[in-house]
Amino acid sequence: MSDGRTTPLAGNYTGSMTSSEAGTTTRSAGVDTLISPTSEQYEKNMQGLVGSLFDPSEEEDIPLLYFHSFMSFFKWVCSWAIPGLGMFSEAYFVFSIGNIKPILADQYPACWSKYTVCSKTITQIPDYIQIVGIILGMCTLGYLGDKIGRKWGSVFTASIMLIGAILLTAVDAPSEKGFVIMYIVAQFTFGYGVGGEYPMAAGSAAERAEAKGRASARKRGREVVMTFSMQGVGNFTNTAVLCILLVIYRSAEANKKTHVYTGWRLGGVWRTAYGIGMIPILYMLYYRIFRLRESAVWKKRKSGESRNMGLLLAHYWPRLLATCGCWFLWDFSFYGNKVFQSAFIKILSPAGADLEETLLWTLLNSGVALIGYWLAAAVIDNPRVGRLRLQLLGFAAVCILFYIAAAVYPRLASKKGLPTFQFIYFFSSFWGQFGPNCTTFLLAGELYPTEVRTTAHGMSAGVAKMGALWATIWFNYSPLTVARNKFWATSTFNVAGFLLTLIFLPDPMRISLAETDRRWRYILAGRTYHGEAINPKSLSIFERYALRLHKNYDRKLDAEESLDDLRELGLEVKDARNGNYLAPGSGGVPVSDSARGAAMNGKEGAAGFTNGFGNPATIGKPLAGQVAHV
Repeated sequence: MSDGRTTPLAGNYTGSMTSSEAGTTTRSAGVDTLISPTSEQYEKNMQGLVGSLFDPSEEEDIPLLYFHSFMSFFKWVCSWAIPGLGMFSEAYFVFSIGNIKPILADQYPACWSKYTVCSKTITQIPDYIQIVGIILGMCTLGYLGDKIGRKWGSVFTASIMLIGAILLTAVDAPSEKGFVIMYIVAQFTFGYGVGGEYPMAAGSAAERAEAKGRASARKRGREVVMTFSMQGVGNFTNTAVLCILLVIYRSAEANKKTHVYTGWRLGGVWRTAYGIGMIPILYMLYYRIFRLRESAVWKKRKSGESRNMGLLLAHYWPRLLATCGCWFLWDFSFYGNKVFQSAFIKILSPAGADLEETLLWTLLNSGVALIGYWLAAAVIDNPRVGRLRLQLLGFAAVCILFYIAAAVYPRLASKKGLPTFQFIYFFSSFWGQFGPNCTTFLLAGELYPTEVRTTAHGMSAGVAKMGALWATIWFNYSPLTVARNKFWATSTFNVAGFLLTLIFLPDPMRISLAETDRRWRYILAGRTYHGEAINPKSLSIFERYALRLHKNYDRKLDAEESLDDLRELGLEVKDARNGNYLAPGSGGVPVSDSARGAAMNGKEGAAGFTNGFGNPATIGKPLAGQVAHV
């Protein structure tokens, strides 16, 4: 900024600095520091994060792609790509079910197409058994992440994923029926490990952005969504790898024109694809064991007391209803389409399309979806857009497109209407990723305090996967087996998601995780909270008009309480009203400049940043980017 105001920054720095200096220091940070800031860095930045992150006088957006060198770009990519390897692996293996199904049908026709050896019911179990594992993993491993920390929780989930990946690659049996049973066991094992990855990735990404300071915390949504976008990269990569492997194995065949594959060559395609997928899991496990630091936010705010789930449900039940319900409704649509993607693509493909051509159409669909992830990251922290508007827009767009597809399905499914049908289906993939697929993941990691964040995220994601499970079972065993009915069903679920979002979901973009934790401390202590977390702008329609949570909102009173809270956290604060320094634990008693100078050894302050509560005329209103001396 040209006005010389100072901003918080991650890095070993004491004293205030200009925003240009902040950018220089951030660019010089190593990749490990960008991925997992140290506790000391978090301490230095925490004070500027109390209260609201945004103010009308601040910049309204931060450029997404602006780098001074290739190395700064590389470090930025690593800062979200490495933490997102778990989501990459999840999509690579989970969404491969739909991609590999046509290959298994050709390799094992007695089980997957003719049903002479295996019943159709048994071969449909892999469609949803992995989702059952994901649900169990989300609920149990999310809680584990709050108990033992983000680092070792992530190590545990990666270890289970590796075991599952090995089983999937090497699965075999003397008979086709035995193969199907072992394939089901392998899918469940991998799914259980993946389940823990959702709460770990969301909680860690949000806390990582918060720990880097106010400037990074304002881009918290972007960091989480870019981490989550590795799901889209994994889906795209898996489809691309299968396409390439089909060409490689087919090129060795004598009869290239008809694209005939022998059984062992088809097995080589999917086994090689799974084997390639193990590589990022191995690196991810190595990195998490030897390089990853524990979340500084979790270390600072963890509690030795048992978590009071009763208080969480009592004070956050509307948000749990929103994050669980919206994600459930979206996953019915999203996973239902993904698991049966090959069937949808077969409808959209020109008549007579073979296995390779079908996968190429799937690759195009994955590429369109990936663009949606990245564009969501570009706008999600813009105050004109935000999380809430993006989710509403995505639900509405997918609903309208699928209603059109269902209403005029016979015409669209004809040869003449096929191009329009293809556009509608692929365009819906874009809006799904641009909207609710990213925002449901992000919001479940932002709306809850640190002590219960991965538990609440795991609960939300677990309920969400019930929607995915329902879709796979319903699509298999009900009239929804007809393609047109699937479009009707998913459209209706998107309408419900739109309404639930509109009424029950708040937009936490303006609020720091530190302020969310501060409100939680007040709840645990039985005190009345007056701060920014109950600002009407940060509450849902239901919280404002039904629960009236904003009735205690008081900026001036909250500013005074915030000073006391910061001192209780061990931070020295400068009172903007009179210029006195209030030492940690001083009970509000001013400290002389001489005593302060001796104590601080001539330095500007232990934390390096101010609380930003403004001057006496604007007490209680955080000034944008303004950092006082501490």
